[in-house]
Amino acid sequence: MGDPEAAIAEFDDLLSRERFAEAGELLRASIENSADAREKISLYNELMGFERQYGTDENAVKAAENALTLLENEELSDSRPAAYVFLNAATVMSHAGEKETAIELYRRAETLFTRYYPPGAKDFAGLYNNMASCYADETSWRTAAYYYERAAGILARTGETCDLSVTYYNLAALYARYEPLSDEVSRYAALGRRLLDAPEDKRDAYYYYTCRKAAAASATLGLFADEEAYRQRADAFYERDRTQ
Repeated sequence: MGDPEAAIAEFDDLLSRERFAEAGELLRASIENSADAREKISLYNELMGFERQYGTDENAVKAAENALTLLENEELSDSRPAAYVFLNAATVMSHAGEKETAIELYRRAETLFTRYYPPGAKDFAGLYNNMASCYADETSWRTAAYYYERAAGILARTGETCDLSVTYYNLAALYARYEPLSDEVSRYAALGRRLLDAPEDKRDAYYYYTCRKAAAASATLGLFADEEAYRQRADAFYERDRTQ
């Protein structure tokens, strides 16, 4: 039996230094060398997210399907760890355009989060944000707004400033797309901007990662001065040498 936690820690370290090819190879090799189904599930859970962000939809879907098959074969589909497997697999499917499959998996994830996590736990915020993104089309955008609002409420209570800012920007973009004359557009954008107005000594790596998201959202909203400000902050951070 291997050590999936050590492999995942090394994987995270490689990602932090933007050594993406090596990070992917590490996960794939760890899965190949593991004889333990639970270890494989944990590693596939990381791999599907990695492939979604840095690889291809095809590879991400394959990793998700492998994880889901192992959950079923090991009779772990009703377990605490399965909650995040369903969540991450749903996000992969949504990104790949498989919306119906994604919504089914999100609902299974929500059932498990409700069963195994305390009400209002910050884990729900990630679930609701991803569900909202999946629902964000013309026929169900109000459902998306509902889930974004639920996520925002949890993040506000737990003090997750960066994630709350992104959620507000997502709400602003959602209203700008489907109800552009609503006051909600400027209100949510202002809330998102205010949360990222942090002094430099309070800005960590996740803050600059959030700035990239905020820059993209600001561009969508036509807030080009904000876009440039966020992009400059993020670029200054990511141009530092972190390969050593």
